[in-house]
Amino acid sequence: MKIIEKPAQLTQFAPSSRWQHGATLIVVLVMLLLISLLTVGGMQSSILQERMASNAYDGAISFQASEAALRQGEDSLMTTLATRQAAYNKGLIIDPWAWDGADPAPSGVGNAGSNVSAQPAYHLAYLADVCPLEPGPCFERYLTTSRGQGGSGEAVTVLQSTILLAPE
Repeated sequence: MKIIEKPAQLTQFAPSSRWQHGATLIVVLVMLLLISLLTVGGMQSSILQERMASNAYDGAISFQASEAALRQGEDSLMTTLATRQAAYNKGLIIDPWAWDGADPAPSGVGNAGSNVSAQPAYHLAYLADVCPLEPGPCFERYLTTSRGQGGSGEAVTVLQSTILLAPE
């Protein structure tokens, strides 16, 4: 003869179902909070990277604008006698980084296209005569300073170059 025993009730060994539902809710809320914090951190990182890329682009536009004006000023100095004579009488810019492109007045204005907030300016000034050790003609040395802005007025680049010209 077989004896059939009655299976044990699960409710006798498990905690109450009310307590289980509360614990699940707390665990899910903590997980949701952690996921939210990770998402907010990722968004802040993306925004920071976007700002850095925008500033790098603005700085590159500023540099290109200043370089375009520098080349235009050098070309004008090397090809036009009137420009050279005007630069001979101009004073040097004391602090090139503080030059606002207006005071002292620029020798010319470059053309850098439409993505800049202001067209670049350049200033030409005579530095000194450079004479060789052996007898011969002295050369004139000029300083070209250019100032360019990027897409915003915040990105500013100032470049300088010296040019040695044979006397005419």
